[in-house]
Amino acid sequence: EKVESAIAAAFPKARVQRMDSDIMTKKTLYRDIFKAFRIGKIDILVGTQMIAKGLHFPNVTLVGIIYADMSLHLPDFRAAERTFSLLVQVAGRAGRGEIEGEVVVQSFTPFHAAIQYARQHDYLGFYDQEIEYRQQLRYPPSTRLVCLTIRSKSEEKARFTASALGRELKKHIVLEHDTMGEPTPAPLARIQNLFRYQIIVRSDQIMRLTAAVTKVMNGLKPPEDVNITVDVDPISLL
Repeated sequence: EKVESAIAAAFPKARVQRMDSDIMTKKTLYRDIFKAFRIGKIDILVGTQMIAKGLHFPNVTLVGIIYADMSLHLPDFRAAERTFSLLVQVAGRAGRGEIEGEVVVQSFTPFHAAIQYARQHDYLGFYDQEIEYRQQLRYPPSTRLVCLTIRSKSEEKARFTASALGRELKKHIVLEHDTMGEPTPAPLARIQNLFRYQIIVRSDQIMRLTAAVTKVMNGLKPPEDVNITVDVDPISLL
């Protein structure tokens, strides 16, 4: 909303439209806004990631990305990958017609590999560097990953259950194949009044690891008001 206000003040004659989850109250509104933008009834479209992917607007000649570092510094091993993908997708919205496009990126870490490789649209260069990091730190795709998330309205119960679960898992860890982190608060430690703890295990033998996790889970009796979920190869660790 602040960006929309700032743009409207800077370009008072432009027709500015904001597009995010707050105003997308009707299914048809999404289509209506894009239609208006495509035919030139909207001059500047301000929005979240929903305006970045898979859209073809030949008349778009300038794309601005504000705070490109937001997704880059999330505590998730896929943060650089997601940032690179998003920047390439957003940048691809400009210059799709006869007029050459321009992309302006705001960043506090402009020389980060994800931003520099996205700038060049260098998929292979980014992959070569990112896969090296993944191999060194034993993250997918060089290994497999299991994330156990413990949730409870009581932080004490969540922490206690996570510690007990961690101790039991360690009894089944094979050091030459597995790497297990200590039970810790999740990056998003509290959601919808539920406290969240995580245990992350990496392994190069996923069948053996999932069998071990299943055995531990079947033998565990968590306190009431505690929920445990097991996510094999999670899309996000947040």
